[in-house]
Amino acid sequence: MENEAAGSSPSHGMPAVDHLLDEVIELRLPAETGQIPLVRMLAQAVAARADYGLDAIADAKMAVDEACAQLVELADLGETMTCRFRVAPEGIAITVETPTGHARLPSEHSFGWHVLTTLATAVSVTSTPAPRAVGHTLAIHLELGPGTAR
Repeated sequence: MENEAAGSSPSHGMPAVDHLLDEVIELRLPAETGQIPLVRMLAQAVAARADYGLDAIADAKMAVDEACAQLVELADLGETMTCRFRVAPEGIAITVETPTGHARLPSEHSFGWHVLTTLATAVSVTSTPAPRAVGHTLAIHLELGPGTAR
């Protein structure tokens, strides 16, 4: 009974569905090309856990890969990249961000941007002044809709 009150299934110790819908998974890693496969693996796991089909999981991996690649290209040397995944009834929301010394955004006319807008339900990019620091925080926001679930 104690597990049920904490939001876990009494039979397997797994979180209840309602709890999963409020869960945010965050990964921080160096903003380097060699780190992108780790983010792709996490995207695959999150999409599979949200019961997305194989094609939708592949789309999620490609979208996250492209978002990370665009930010790594614009990131300052030695900076960190933060990736947040939130599963909700309306789909998976993904934010990838990194601090930069400039306010330059990725080109919305590039092939990579076309890939993002094809794979995701919604894509946006922001550059906000960093609080108490010099520079900006550059972020790409992706929405993967439930229509891609199996």
